[in-house]
Amino acid sequence: MKQKKRIVLLLVCGLLLLGLAACQGKGKSAAESNWRSAKKEKSLVEYVKKNQSELDMEALKGEAGDSESPLSRQFQATALLCALEYQNSLSGAEEGQEDSMYQMEYPVSAGYAESLLGKAATEKEAFWKAMEEAFYPYDCFELVFAAAGHLDGASLAELTGGIPEDSGYQSDFLEAAEQWIENHPVSVTEYGDAMLSTDFFGDWTSDDWKDVYFRNYNQPDHVKADTVGEALSYVNYLRSKMLPKLEAEFGGDGWKSPSEFQEGNYYATGLTVSIGEQPAFQEAEEGSMPEVIETEGKKVAAFYRNLQEAEYKGSPAPFRLLGDFMLQLPAEECPVSLEDTDYYFVLTPSYEPGEYYQDQSGNETKIQEVYSNTSIDLYDAKTGVQLRHLGVITEEPADRIFEDLTLEAFEFPKVTTADILTYIYHNVNNPDAFISLLDNTAGLGSELQPGESVILGSWEITYQSKKIVESFDDGMFQFTASDGRRFLMADFTITNRGTEKETFLPMIYQIGKDPVVQVADAAKENYYDCVDALGYGKCLNGTSLEPGESEEGQLIFEVPTELAEGEGAIYIVVSLGNKNVSYLLNGQNGE
Repeated sequence: MKQKKRIVLLLVCGLLLLGLAACQGKGKSAAESNWRSAKKEKSLVEYVKKNQSELDMEALKGEAGDSESPLSRQFQATALLCALEYQNSLSGAEEGQEDSMYQMEYPVSAGYAESLLGKAATEKEAFWKAMEEAFYPYDCFELVFAAAGHLDGASLAELTGGIPEDSGYQSDFLEAAEQWIENHPVSVTEYGDAMLSTDFFGDWTSDDWKDVYFRNYNQPDHVKADTVGEALSYVNYLRSKMLPKLEAEFGGDGWKSPSEFQEGNYYATGLTVSIGEQPAFQEAEEGSMPEVIETEGKKVAAFYRNLQEAEYKGSPAPFRLLGDFMLQLPAEECPVSLEDTDYYFVLTPSYEPGEYYQDQSGNETKIQEVYSNTSIDLYDAKTGVQLRHLGVITEEPADRIFEDLTLEAFEFPKVTTADILTYIYHNVNNPDAFISLLDNTAGLGSELQPGESVILGSWEITYQSKKIVESFDDGMFQFTASDGRRFLMADFTITNRGTEKETFLPMIYQIGKDPVVQVADAAKENYYDCVDALGYGKCLNGTSLEPGESEEGQLIFEVPTELAEGEGAIYIVVSLGNKNVSYLLNGQNGE
């Protein structure tokens, strides 16, 4: 009987030992085990890269979401999850794709990262103690912040301002938090008020503000929103909360430029907000567009729609909100939501390759300019149907200094200024008011007949006729061509179609603003500028006209005799930038 009792006791003890071993095995932490091993590597990313296949994502998820476990263990599990997803994204990335942590997707770890970082505001003492226990490898902070898509203001204020000063991780943690803010500008609508109330932005320069919240020249599509509504909310936050503070602190000159069309200045920050979705747009049926567009009391949103993203590698985002246009609008015309919008004012570029850049020695580089004939259209926001085609405007490549001239890339056009766009919109029912701002060569063809007009810049130019002479008199003045030359005297009518007084063919020429009139040979290889015949009353050079005024007169060209009197073709070429038209003069030789 005693022997049986001893056997039963041994069996019970054995079962208890097995149960204890099982409990101990069950309590082993995957996060802590991997973390101890990760400390032997130079970074958490490097550890996960080497051990990716051995990491148990389900176990890590369980520990990251276990609110009963210590915060340090939750943090370790979360950081490992983030590193694992980052590595998975790197493995699936296309060749040449940017490998920034903030450019990757974190569908699993994002929620855990946000929950963990949010505890900085709700469990402050425990949170910072957990960071002290688990802060190495140092890149763990950056990984967790990169995975977190949303953080509220209270959490961010604590994450940036509550770090214990005597901690060994203060600079690394603060840098990670700052990177999150710099990579989530649109989220300022959620965290801005709380952060503006702290001294976080106290040492920011105006350039810091511009790089993060307006225009980052290294990353043109830096400011991103998922929806049109988010983009509109962002611009309105800048208008109501940030810009008043920034203009008071740094002055308005850094954010605005002098307007050509009204008193005062216009916003010229370069802000565009890339949007992950876009409304549907429909072309209007012929004859269905209204004659008058009612703009009073209406709200408008301006977009830039790139339909050639696949064709032009590295071109701007497919759909962007034009921030400066929105900031420039009167408050009563600026919508706060998609539902609040009456009109879409849409720019659609049509890219054309231009010249290749040259280095300082004149050698051609691999960087190619791109021009755009950009269509401007107005749509009804409720239906997406086109209401008016306002014209085409030429957009030229931005002036830029490239550090790497061996880079193979396109240099895309800069967006038309808010000054011009708001002027066009506010004159939507008066197209003559902005005709000088448009490309008016579309549909003309490259060769015109005498009497046909072309509008280039502020000038409407019409060639009438010509004659070729060796000399001519005008009162007391006599003009004689040089030896081996003849005068080609061309009759023109010019009209100022601009918005202010302009001078035709001024002595000081402005590239891209003043048109050029030249005579060319048949091959259009040799060009001859017009002569400024001082003292000749009919000479149009330097003629100043008010808007709407016209003048008839002549332009004088001194050309080789063999060209003037030969049988080959002679052209008059009128050009502005990369736009030009020609008049063929054959068969018009006069006295």
